[in-house]
Amino acid sequence: MAGKLDLRQKAQIARGRPSDHGTDVVVQPSRDFDLDKTIFRTLDTTLARLATKDRMGIEVFWTEDAARRIEGAFAALPAAPAHEQALLDFMTEDCDFRMEHADGSFLDHLQFCYEYCAAHFKGHSPRVLFLHSIMGVGTNYFPMKLELVPKLQTLVSDEAFPSILRLLLHFDFVQELESQGPGRLAHDFGGVHFHRVLDNKKLFLDTESFWVQLNYQLIHLMDFLPIADWSLRMDDTYLDVFVAVHQLLKSCGKLMANVELKLESADGVGVRTQTTAIGFLMTRLIPSTLKRKLRKKEISRFSSQIGHSLDYKVMWRSSKL
Repeated sequence: MAGKLDLRQKAQIARGRPSDHGTDVVVQPSRDFDLDKTIFRTLDTTLARLATKDRMGIEVFWTEDAARRIEGAFAALPAAPAHEQALLDFMTEDCDFRMEHADGSFLDHLQFCYEYCAAHFKGHSPRVLFLHSIMGVGTNYFPMKLELVPKLQTLVSDEAFPSILRLLLHFDFVQELESQGPGRLAHDFGGVHFHRVLDNKKLFLDTESFWVQLNYQLIHLMDFLPIADWSLRMDDTYLDVFVAVHQLLKSCGKLMANVELKLESADGVGVRTQTTAIGFLMTRLIPSTLKRKLRKKEISRFSSQIGHSLDYKVMWRSSKL
């Protein structure tokens, strides 16, 4: 049942970081991509649908040399732990993971997160990332029904994941943390109150749990980063948030997972991603500040549609004195 990894995912796990693969790939729009078969089918504005199709609806062609190198490096790693059968049965029989995720199946994405965590976030359960989307994704697709929460909790639960992801993508939360400076974050942060996506239930993450959660989120974001042409796509939704979260964690000494960040692009090889007119518009002409505003508006609208509050409250230890 577990998903299969593509070359980009294998390269990330083998290297312990994402990369601009511009020297190793050519990217073309896919003629067969159907947005309505993915978790992004709920996008209901023309601009959002066209931009997502341009970003996700791609075919990647690797050089033979790159494919050999990546496969060899990945094969040299220890195998990830096998999944427990009870958990696989629950996901197969009680949940709906048939929807495509982005450039692969939902289960491919979950398997990548699981294997990266097993290899690079030692001492923390990779099962959290294998189940991270089970209580909802950012586009209001819910693989599991609310009434199954008690059954899930007998297996494992990280009910915070979809909620924190929305706060990160919305970005106000990230900017508030950045504004406090690394010293206060490292020594005075006392946790955060927020609302669960699935039913708007109020939740709280204490200090230690929050930093672990943010490391899980960082690993998860890796699977959405552009495969090439980073110099043109630094304000891409997921690359933008990934860089901000990585820098935040590193600055305050809370980067626990092995996730390197090297922002150099594959210069000198030309643009490797053949894009549509809307893709050209989004990458070349629309300012970064406007892209963030559009993303914020989209996240707010999705949460509003299901009665989910994006309100949160950061707690500081010094305020209790």
